Amino acid sequence: MSNELKAGGFCVEAGKKLTGFFEVPGTPVKMPFTMVNGCKEGKTVVITGGTHGGEYPGAETAIRIAQELCPEKVCGKVIVVHPVNVPSFMARTQYVSPLDGVNLNRVYPGKALGTVSERIAYFISSELFSQADFYMDLHGGDIHEWLTPFVLIPMAGSKEVAEESRKAAEIFGVPYVIGSWGTGGTIGAASLMGVPGFLSEIGGRGLWCEDEVQLYLRGVRNVLKLYGVIEGEPEKFCDTVWMDKMVGVDAGVSGCWYPCVVPEDVVKEGQKIGEIRDFFGKVLEEYFCPINGKIMYVISSLPVEAGNPIYCVGPM
Repeated sequence: MSNELKAGGFCVEAGKKLTGFFEVPGTPVKMPFTMVNGCKEGKTVVITGGTHGGEYPGAETAIRIAQELCPEKVCGKVIVVHPVNVPSFMARTQYVSPLDGVNLNRVYPGKALGTVSERIAYFISSELFSQADFYMDLHGGDIHEWLTPFVLIPMAGSKEVAEESRKAAEIFGVPYVIGSWGTGGTIGAASLMGVPGFLSEIGGRGLWCEDEVQLYLRGVRNVLKLYGVIEGEPEKFCDTVWMDKMVGVDAGVSGCWYPCVVPEDVVKEGQKIGEIRDFFGKVLEEYFCPINGKIMYVISSLPVEAGNPIYCVGPM
């Protein structure tokens, strides 16, 4: 059986590394990639960064991990896309692509003949998920999001996929591991194809720093060690708190958002979380916590649009 690594019309022989651009059919999108085909056989790991254009720690981590991997020290295969959502990344937009107004992480597994974002999702699903043994999607808190680091694992697929995903998430090295039940995002779609993985969140508010990237790199390397892709035994960096879901709240009206909480605040059911006022300072809506829990993220921007998330709480 051939040990070649193939994706997007490219082919990499064993012991080789290739960089280039995946061209998404029917779109102007060219995604920078690195494919590493190790000198020894092993697992295939797919890593993506920059699914959302304003999430920088994950995108920078994907760039760095792609640079440092070399086939002589890899057992198996690694495909890194850095970043995925190039149009949104370059336009510095939150959530949606400037080309179609679509949130890429809501349209997986995508459509071959859909919008630009749907075609990107289809390419990732058909070309990369189809050959992956494990998948890491590196996010970073969007331009308007203030969060505490956490990892989401897919719960919509099989129990085996969820258990394997949780095992990897727990050695990634951030304190909170949370179940995600959606199927329209990266990890949900991958899990339905039998691929375990996780979506990680480190950073936010349109910023990135070296400490965040180093935390990310440490976690990615630890997972690669778990799968035997690089040498070494995975370490346990911290204890993790398991949450079987997050409860998110969306804005009911558009206006100016004034939160009363910050990430990691412990809150009680009925506690006020914040309010939305109009441009004259009149309170339009107040928001109260639906459960006892901990604030995982809260919107840090002053403007907010109806229907967009404003905070999320993990049950405790």
